[in-house]
Formats: sequence, C-alpha cells, structure tokens
Amino acid sequence: MLTLQLDPEPLRIGRESHNDIVLQPDPQQLVSREHCVIERVGQRWCVRDLDSRNHVYVERSGQQVRVDQAELLHGDAVCVKADTEGAGAPRHWRLVFSDPGQTQFAQAVSWLQYYPASGTVWVLGGLRLPHRVDAPPKARRMLLFMLNRHRELEEPSDGVIVSLAELKSVLWPEDSDPQRRADSAVANVAWELRPALGDEDQRVLQTVRDEGYRLVPRPKP
Repeated sequence: MLTLQLDPEPLRIGRESHNDIVLQPDPQQLVSREHCVIERVGQRWCVRDLDSRNHVYVERSGQQVRVDQAELLHGDAVCVKADTEGAGAPRHWRLVFSDPGQTQFAQAVSWLQYYPASGTVWVLGGLRLPHRVDAPPKARRMLLFMLNRHRELEEPSDGVIVSLAELKSVLWPEDSDPQRRADSAVANVAWELRPALGDEDQRVLQTVRDEGYRLVPRPKP
C-alpha cells in the first residue's frame, strides 16, 4: 500500500504521467487523463470530479455513491473504475483517506452545493455520504428560488431571508391572489423540504417568526 501525505496543494489523480497519482495500468482507458483532484476547501478535504468519463465514487461504511464533489471523512475511499471485464461487479482503484483527528469532528454540519446550470442541489459534508436533494415540486421551487436569491446577494454567510409574501407568489403563481393563502400553507411546504435537506435541526432552513424563512446554505459548525 502506498501512503502519501497531503499538503495544501491540490493532489491530481488520473491516467497521464503528469498527475500526482497515476492510475496505471489502464488498458481499457477507464481512467481519464485528469480524472479527479483532492484539495483543501477551507478546513475540509474534498474530492472533486474533473468531468471524467467514468465518474468518481466515494465509499463510506460499505456504501458507494457517485459524487461530483464530496467532503472526505476519515476512512472514506475514493473509488475510480479500473476494470469492467469478467464476472461480477467492476473493480475499482481505491484511495483511502486517513485523518483520525480533526476532520470528522469539524464537519458534523451538512451544507448545500447548488449547480444553477442543471438546477440540481447536493447535500455535502456531515457524516452522511453526499446526496442529491429530491424534494416534492413546490418544496423544490421554494429551495431554488431561495438559492437564486442567495446568489443574487453574493452569497452572504448568514444566509438570506425571503418573506412569506414572496414565497406565496412563487409557490402559487396560478392563483389570482396568492396572498390569500394562509401562512401555514408555506409552513407545510417548508416542512416537506426539510427532510430532503436532512435538516432536522433546522440549521439550513430556519423559520423567521411572522416574517418568512431564512436559508443558510453553509451553516457554521
């Protein structure tokens, strides 16, 4: 087993010889020339897919999930497909991340990664593997509106507050007068959204009494 010490510079992984970690032999060319990178993001170590052909997977507690970007916790394995021939499941290159000290404690809080071009939102960080937010239609509409407002305001660290009146107009545009909807109708949509965000403690989507809702895509630990 090869052990490498990570430093502040990104660690590039791929098929070509200029990468920091070269995944060879690769007779089927399943590994892209520059496949992925492990890099420091604030206090986190993350793996990021570099638009590879066969994607990047993270394995945690026996579960393997495809990721675009994911925070790494102690014991995680970054997996890159190595072989598709023969019987059984494909084999993978496995790069195991070891940080038994600070990382797992520091990243107990999940955060949102928004990809505006595709309209997708991922939950990253925390102790769970990354997962795409799959919410009911109105809850998804509420989330995307709030995320776009957050971007328009240059992503303030304390999040963004959207009023009940604005949310009613966004959620029920077919109504002749959306403001006649009860405030509890918006609360029901928020209630549907929180489980999709894994936000049981309401750190990401916060109720602002008699005003609206605050969205904090990157809550502080």
